[in-house]
Amino acid sequence: MTSGRQVTFFTIYKWSFYGLLCLLLATSCSVNKANRVKDYHSAKPFPYYTTVVLTGKTPDYDRSDLVTQLNDQVDDSLKTRLVTTWFIFRTLKKPPVFDSLNIGRSRRFLTAKLHSLGYFNPVITDTFSIDTVHNKKRGDQQRVTTKFFVNPGKVMRLDSIGFALETPALQAMAQRTAKESLLKKGAAYSDQNVNSELDRLLGMFRDSGYYRFSKEHLYAERDTVVAALIDPTLDPFEQLQLLDSLKKKRENPTINVTIRQRPVKDSAQIDKYYFGDLKVYTDLSLLTDTLEAAEFDSTTIQGYEFFYSSDRFKLPFIASNIRLRPGSLYSQRRYYRVINTFNQLGAWQNVDFSLQERRDSVPLLDGVLRLYPAMKHSLNVDFETSRNVSDFLTQGSYFGLGLNFRLLNRNAYREAIQTSTNARFGIEIGSSQLVQTLQASLSHNIYFPKVILPKFLLDWFPRKTDGNERTIARRTALNLAAGYTDRRDFFRAPSVNTAWSYEWTRRRTRASDPDNVANRWTKSYTLTPFNFEYTNLHKTDSLIKLEQQIPAYRFAFNDGMIISTIFSITAGRQSDQDKRFTLMRARIEESGALFGFIKNLELGDLRRFVKIDGEIKHYINRRRSSWAFRAFGGFSLIYGKTDTADGKIVKEYNLPFFKAFFAGGPYSMRAWQVRRLGPGSSTIYDEYDSTKVDRFGNMQLEFNAEYRFNLTTIAGIKVNSALFVDIGNIWSKEFRNGEPVPEASFKLGRLYKDLAVGAGTSLRLDFEFFMIRLDWAYKIKNPHYASMRDGWFQHIDLTSGQLQLGIGYPF
Repeated sequence: MTSGRQVTFFTIYKWSFYGLLCLLLATSCSVNKANRVKDYHSAKPFPYYTTVVLTGKTPDYDRSDLVTQLNDQVDDSLKTRLVTTWFIFRTLKKPPVFDSLNIGRSRRFLTAKLHSLGYFNPVITDTFSIDTVHNKKRGDQQRVTTKFFVNPGKVMRLDSIGFALETPALQAMAQRTAKESLLKKGAAYSDQNVNSELDRLLGMFRDSGYYRFSKEHLYAERDTVVAALIDPTLDPFEQLQLLDSLKKKRENPTINVTIRQRPVKDSAQIDKYYFGDLKVYTDLSLLTDTLEAAEFDSTTIQGYEFFYSSDRFKLPFIASNIRLRPGSLYSQRRYYRVINTFNQLGAWQNVDFSLQERRDSVPLLDGVLRLYPAMKHSLNVDFETSRNVSDFLTQGSYFGLGLNFRLLNRNAYREAIQTSTNARFGIEIGSSQLVQTLQASLSHNIYFPKVILPKFLLDWFPRKTDGNERTIARRTALNLAAGYTDRRDFFRAPSVNTAWSYEWTRRRTRASDPDNVANRWTKSYTLTPFNFEYTNLHKTDSLIKLEQQIPAYRFAFNDGMIISTIFSITAGRQSDQDKRFTLMRARIEESGALFGFIKNLELGDLRRFVKIDGEIKHYINRRRSSWAFRAFGGFSLIYGKTDTADGKIVKEYNLPFFKAFFAGGPYSMRAWQVRRLGPGSSTIYDEYDSTKVDRFGNMQLEFNAEYRFNLTTIAGIKVNSALFVDIGNIWSKEFRNGEPVPEASFKLGRLYKDLAVGAGTSLRLDFEFFMIRLDWAYKIKNPHYASMRDGWFQHIDLTSGQLQLGIGYPF
């Protein structure tokens, strides 16, 4: 008999990964310089490499980001644009002829950019050299290397900020909101902050009825000179004091900014306007002329004049979403809210809202709202490569393939109610056998564009506007779903799910203070007061055998009924000119608190627990690289009981398998296969076939960090990489021979021993609309060997890593 090593699907991927990663890492060493030049003029020099070198201190700006901004200011004729060919060659094609005059232009551009950032006394020097590279076939290359050395000097800081507006009402508003100004004393000066302050004032004025007021009517006066020095009436002693003040300004330069109003040429620009008559065309086609009013029926509802040619929309529903009362003061924010509301409803493909001035006893704005309906129904068929992270039933260390059918109705019941019917058929490919999981599901979702609650409860619901925050979207959702999962060698599980939920998003009215984190958050909430799930589990002999060996399986793998209430919040913050992004998510689910008092349910399939989890993600983006961090924590309290087959009533101590926490796989602890880590530092699961025994827990902690960077572009496909580290584990309550296993349960004193650490690198092919990711990770600290140097660096060699195939970013 001849024995040999089996070559699997993932073995081929692993060695392909080795070769391709080494090849691409070799090319990344010269990522900024060309290693081939084509179609050049042999008799004339050409730009080969141009860069900006930043010297001096820049405490107010990220140095790498500042270098990127300065490099962008270099004249285009000095920039080198490289093309990747044959995977490894970075080619410079048709370089322009070098002209030293462009160096002077670049210096002016760099100076202007530094001035806009508050550096008014920069020192910029430059050097260039010409190197001759001999080439007998195509002629010698005269390569020009140009370097700009930039010392920005000291940044100018804001000393005083004032308002001097000619119109008293505008001046009073500016003074009243001075604390909300984006210009703060002591902060670094920048043109962008000054423009943002002008935008803030303009938005406030236009929200207060000043329809004709524009940004051109405002300007910022900057003063950096001690003007009193030229006053001839000053005595010598006062001049000495001012000279001393000027010396201090040079050491710590400051600038005064005063917001002023240009002279009023037209009195209409400072008139307050009010909303007048409003006409609404509900169902226009793009070729319809609204002047042909005879083709439409008309009626008046809630003070609005409606014109319509069909009954596809309920007019009171449209009127309730306008919320602009004739005679009310003009507000730019309310004007755009009407447009955004009808765009978000989804029943119209285009929304146009025009205003026409009219003089009466007061200035009026008559409006015409034109609504162009979208196609009512649409059918989409998608072939997808899937990432399954919703629950245990669809989890896997697999590369999923699915076929989705989606039927969308954008205007059900004539009130822009959206219904979506989805059918999905999928398979998941595993490492031990090709088809690991079969799955089919059918769901129907109904989204009502309003909050459906009794009136006495509606008052408790978040209002449209509350202080500086406002709700920008509110809807009610009804979800109905059924699914069937065949996990080969383990179980077959038909399931049903229905839920009634409320969704709303809140955002600040205006970001008035950039230093106040709360001003920059957008928060999305979901409240599901009723969620029902039922899973009917059909076990295979393999699973039954495992249950006899692993006591925890007897309670986790059973029919499961969930009657729960769920509340979740997601908050996102964008800052530093979109360079940093923070995302926070928290979720709490309670099942069986009320229905558990029904004895037949409590002792039957009902699962009683409270499950809490949350995560924080933080991203720092740069031009060619980024940092990504994630922290996740989850905890559950199980307090249900169940009636066993022999008539005993026992307390449950683990979550049902489809609600449990798990670790490992392409989106968690990547040095371990999915559900092959933990619980804790116990070895109870390692006594069995580790390739088939799933591990799950009641608690999880995890921290992930990645340094992501670009490698190259091949045929329009971005090839990127990353270095990453994963830290974490899961914990649960386990028993061996009737005795608890302490290493499986969470204890703060054992946390260091229980934590697993994995690290590795990644190869990522970004096709814009999706990404294929190959991660290679090693078990740096393995809790399985906690008794040996706490598990550090055990059984590691070149081929002992774990390959993960994933779709999209891991987090």
